[in-house]
Amino acid sequence: MDVLSEYVQQWSAIQTVRAADLGDIDIFLSYFALDGNADEIEIEGYLAGVTMLPVQDRDLLAHAINELLDSTGSMVDGAHYSNHDATTSSGYSDYLRTLVISPEEFDFTAPPAGDLTASAMTDTSKNVPASLEAAAAAEDPDLDETEFRRLQALHESGLLETGAEERFDRLTRQARDHFGISSASIALITEDAQIIKSVTGPLGEDMPRDLSLCGTTIKYDRTLVINDASVHPDWRDHPLVTGGPQVRFYAGHPVCTSGGWRIGTLCLMDDQPRAFSDDDMQVLRRLAAQVQMEIWV
Repeated sequence: MDVLSEYVQQWSAIQTVRAADLGDIDIFLSYFALDGNADEIEIEGYLAGVTMLPVQDRDLLAHAINELLDSTGSMVDGAHYSNHDATTSSGYSDYLRTLVISPEEFDFTAPPAGDLTASAMTDTSKNVPASLEAAAAAEDPDLDETEFRRLQALHESGLLETGAEERFDRLTRQARDHFGISSASIALITEDAQIIKSVTGPLGEDMPRDLSLCGTTIKYDRTLVINDASVHPDWRDHPLVTGGPQVRFYAGHPVCTSGGWRIGTLCLMDDQPRAFSDDDMQVLRRLAAQVQMEIWV
């Protein structure tokens, strides 16, 4: 790919640093020697996934990390650069494994049913025993292959077993505060339920999947926006609109595993109608990408 998403590049750096067990001080000194402009706190924040760096500093940091790998003889895959030219001129292109995710517009698409060779597949999902697939099909003949593998990716993520986590709560707080919305949540979609991983605000709870707005969101590779559900022909009779929380506004974007499987959403909800601009959608997609990065690491 010619240009790498800033969040995917950050994820690559974090993965490399963790896999090689590189020290923060060594990384910063290597980066500083390359005339990097960021200070030590900014570098630590970037490698913790809480701040972003300008593209020049991201590339300098990737180069600093790769120089450390080279100097120690590490066999860990290197940190990626922002574009093809930077990669080629770095001299470390051979250190970089091919990324099998597609970050354009944060479109991490799972392969269609039956397409088991698509690049979005991970090695783990390629090697599902045939007996396990047969057992799943026998237990639920309506569960198609794509949904089976999506559910497998969700369970392998471990997110259903870990309860509330501050790293996700921080992002839902950030989303609610940025948009001035009633509630922001991260929802995981199982075979038959919506499970709330994180929620900030009064709206957002576990519920049957067929009642979940987020259950609809994960069907598509784009943001679902409902400005006023009470007058929308597809949503005005929904139980969440006519009763209970009386949801009026909803905006949700899918979040995916590194293998491309849509396992949940980052969503916004309010009991008042709201406008939602293209810029707002871009911010929501970026926040969803940060949720994804937390899932990946």
